[in-house]
Amino acid sequence: MSTQVAPFTETTSYRNFNLCPHCDLQGQDSLLERLSEGVPMISRSDGWSFHLLLADEPQAYPAESDSADTNLASVCFWYSHVNSGSATRTSIVLIPEGEYGYAAFFRRIEQVADLLAARLGKFAALETLYRLEGDRLEETSY
Repeated sequence: MSTQVAPFTETTSYRNFNLCPHCDLQGQDSLLERLSEGVPMISRSDGWSFHLLLADEPQAYPAESDSADTNLASVCFWYSHVNSGSATRTSIVLIPEGEYGYAAFFRRIEQVADLLAARLGKFAALETLYRLEGDRLEETSY
């Protein structure tokens, strides 16, 4: 994975914000923009080293109409970490979608954001693609 980052805390100090404390501290524009403004704001930051946010609404996976139904949704997160420069990076998480209603599905996305934020507390970068398996993220190569 990536280089280790210290210090690490299990708690994320900031949740579901529009103005990013990490960007403000870095002297950057702190307003977070997303592709779809109609979905709930799901964001995380420790306040100094990273931010993470849900960039778009969930999409069926795979997106091709002639593909077999996998009962998975892809969820796109954007993140930035001080040890990666000011670049915005992307991580996609595949989530089983059949077992949830709308509100419960977004609670699962909140859980995914917490899991990704915990990884950003330890590492400067995320993998490009994960799959949610129970209560943990598994790297995948779908």
